[in-house]
Amino acid sequence: MALDIVQSGPRTLPDRVADELIARVFTAELRAGELLPPERTLAIELGVDRTSLRMALRQLTRMKLLRATRGSGVTVLDYRKHAGIDFLAAVLDVPGLDLGGAFLIEVLDHWIAAMPAVTALAFARARPADIRALDRVFAEQLRLLDAGSDLDAVVELELELQDAIVALVGSTALDLLGNSTRSLRRKLGRLLVARIDVRAQVSFQRAQVRAVLRASPAQLHQSEAHRRYLIEHNAPLRRHLASLPPNPARHTTWSSTHARARAASGHAPEVDS
Repeated sequence: MALDIVQSGPRTLPDRVADELIARVFTAELRAGELLPPERTLAIELGVDRTSLRMALRQLTRMKLLRATRGSGVTVLDYRKHAGIDFLAAVLDVPGLDLGGAFLIEVLDHWIAAMPAVTALAFARARPADIRALDRVFAEQLRLLDAGSDLDAVVELELELQDAIVALVGSTALDLLGNSTRSLRRKLGRLLVARIDVRAQVSFQRAQVRAVLRASPAQLHQSEAHRRYLIEHNAPLRRHLASLPPNPARHTTWSSTHARARAASGHAPEVDS
């Protein structure tokens, strides 16, 4: 399942080389402990100039995916032990990269485990005006459903709700994580709405949020009940993810994407000296 990528601007050649190497690391084409080919060899393989390659390698080094050792070359590091949110964001930004069912199930399960606590903290800190603002988003979702609008618009509002709840927590770390995973949350949201009664889901969530205005502080949120609800609500999505190939893979090759990018820019292939 490749993500629908919304690029913020044109990808430079170093960016595209970095994307290729990031994809190779994530799909285990480049394995932890493996040495990269010598710089000249890798530049020739990719058909790029060595300056662009060096710039891409610096990106991966900053993400702690590579370690250069004088006299030994460049070693691929285990991203599970060394990388951080920036690597996750970069993986989600690689066009044509299928994340694999196993990774997506892992994300969904962690979401289900964490979201009740996040929501409880957000509602404990929320003012009545904050709850009313959330209610207006639910109202807009229902309006779109009544109008027969594309479900993508409903999903975008769901992302807005999620971001608003996280913002109420007041955690910069959670804000950054939410920003980094927006494309992934969008894709999972689109998969989910294709498998559930969306109106019933929106109406239920709206009723739960409205109840916050009437509840005592001790009744604001029942995390265990919320967790059980999320498990049941996301069961169709989890079954779908379990049916996908478990391992990450790519739908495009470097040679095809690089050739298209070069043709689109009107440049001839680079010749390394």
